Amino acid sequence: MRALIRCYDALIIGFAVAGAATLAVSTALIVADVLLRNFGLQPLRFASALVEYAMLAATMGGAPWLVRRKGHVAVGSLIEQLPGPAYRTILVSGMILSLGVCAFLGWRAMLLAADAIDRGAVDIRSIDVPGWVAYALLSLGLILCATEFLRLLILGRTALGNQHGSGA
Repeated sequence: MRALIRCYDALIIGFAVAGAATLAVSTALIVADVLLRNFGLQPLRFASALVEYAMLAATMGGAPWLVRRKGHVAVGSLIEQLPGPAYRTILVSGMILSLGVCAFLGWRAMLLAADAIDRGAVDIRSIDVPGWVAYALLSLGLILCATEFLRLLILGRTALGNQHGSGA
């Protein structure tokens, strides 16, 4: 079981690193494209399409890691004023809702990816991209986010890090 957990941890970190690398490559592509245009040379026709997909890949790669680190958006200014039991109830409810929404949307994206594969869909831009790619990225990222919310709930790491406890 420990080996499986280590593999899963490596997967989450690997996707986060890949997401960060994707942002670096996107930056380089944009800079190269702008420089080529400014020097009157042929621009990189594929750059904008690749950068669009790279933004999705970077987001879905980094999102599960952010959930793990509790770096996801959580507005706690109102609920921080509540007494401990009410505070914990609202936080746990929010995590359960987040888990459910991520799992549902990840499942729907998986169905859309399968449908795009069946139809042979292609996203035609400056380059042709298989239609399932965006849905597969969404599905993977959202399902991993759901898994991370579940992990936080199981480990009891639901607090925002205030007077009610750090939860870390």
